[in-house]
Amino acid sequence: MQADTAQYEASHGRQPWGIGGWRFRVGDETLFLFGRYGDSKRKAFKIAQARGEEQVVVLPDKSLAPQGGNPERPKNMTQDQIDSIKNRLMAQAETRTFQKGKRERLTVPVKGVKAAEVMVVFDIQSKRTAHAIVKRGFHILGYKERRQCPGTMDDVEEAYRIAKWWLHKRMGGRVPHGLDADDMIQEAVTRLVELAGDPRMQEASYKFYVVRSTMAEYLRRNRKHAHEDEEKIEAPGHRWGTWDRTNRATETICRMIEARGITPVARAA
Repeated sequence: MQADTAQYEASHGRQPWGIGGWRFRVGDETLFLFGRYGDSKRKAFKIAQARGEEQVVVLPDKSLAPQGGNPERPKNMTQDQIDSIKNRLMAQAETRTFQKGKRERLTVPVKGVKAAEVMVVFDIQSKRTAHAIVKRGFHILGYKERRQCPGTMDDVEEAYRIAKWWLHKRMGGRVPHGLDADDMIQEAVTRLVELAGDPRMQEASYKFYVVRSTMAEYLRRNRKHAHEDEEKIEAPGHRWGTWDRTNRATETICRMIEARGITPVARAA
């Protein structure tokens, strides 16, 4: 018995590994198995052997189980029970500070609640994450959401000057193909406005720090799939992972050559 991983490797640029929702094709049927890849593959092999199949195909669309599709979720809880648990927990919610006082988030105590119930109440797909929440004793609502400090910015033009200076002086005015420099500047200015009420905004160094981190996040978020349709990206056999690494390696080499003042023709000679 063997697993055909050609489609998965062509889509992701590497062999399958890790924890998540794995899709296997056994004969004419597609199976969804959640857990570690090795354990899921062995389960798929047993199913294939029972049906007389000699091969299992690993499909490229590895993803977390959809709502209600995770076999580790309890299926006997009604919506009224879920609402009752959530209302009881939310009544005990309190605000805590994280990252040395830089971030305030609403936390919900989960004492006496099972991990399976935490998965349903807070719509968490990973059982490992749910167990970590129960062990920690509280769930953090919106931890990954961007922090905001509403306030009034006296000089918006200054925000644009800082963003443009950083783009043209620190980044050389270059942005990857398919991205718009004006959009990146606007993203940085928007972030400065969102943090206008922070006392540290009185310091110029902090403003530059905000602009730098916002632009870096913008590039990370828009680096991939900038020139392709999402339907094509999700299609089986798509090789974006390999192309992405190749393009980044080529861009690095070209910048090294340019920094040394050597043209490709001279380098070849």
